[in-house]
Amino acid sequence: MSELFLTEPSLKFQESMKTYALAYKKINDQHYFNKYIKALDHFQEYLNDLYNLSEGINLLKGDVTTSTYWMISKKEVVGVVRIRHQDVDCAGHIGYDISPTYRNKGYGYQILKLALKKSIEVGIDEVILTCNINNTVSKKIIEKNNGKLLGTIFDEEENDYLYKYCISR
Repeated sequence: MSELFLTEPSLKFQESMKTYALAYKKINDQHYFNKYIKALDHFQEYLNDLYNLSEGINLLKGDVTTSTYWMISKKEVVGVVRIRHQDVDCAGHIGYDISPTYRNKGYGYQILKLALKKSIEVGIDEVILTCNINNTVSKKIIEKNNGKLLGTIFDEEENDYLYKYCISR
């Protein structure tokens, strides 16, 4: 696996991020495609939104300050991680996704490992993570990064059960 790193969103990776968004459209994953759709036609606005979210500017009701990073491999965005500066019920501190194009290659483990280092910079010592109980890949990624299962919780918004984990340092 080539050298991986997290970077703040920037114009430098505009074309790669567009490819990233379209990968979700290609597999008809509306949830993630909708997260990135603005990057297709309004990239600067998309970057501005991410910056404002990272600074806690104009947060929508229920949102918390959230730093977004792109994981880069060979000049391509292969994953996106969001570090919430506060624990959010049913979402925890960290949420991440790997482009459908790059799945099943170990990137999930790496993005969480790198995000845990970044979370220290934001002042989070005890990271809370959640994953759908049917998402065995995410469960393995969290546990491989020393996640300790706290139990299950019910997410009313998603009408589904989640595993809740803690990673302490």
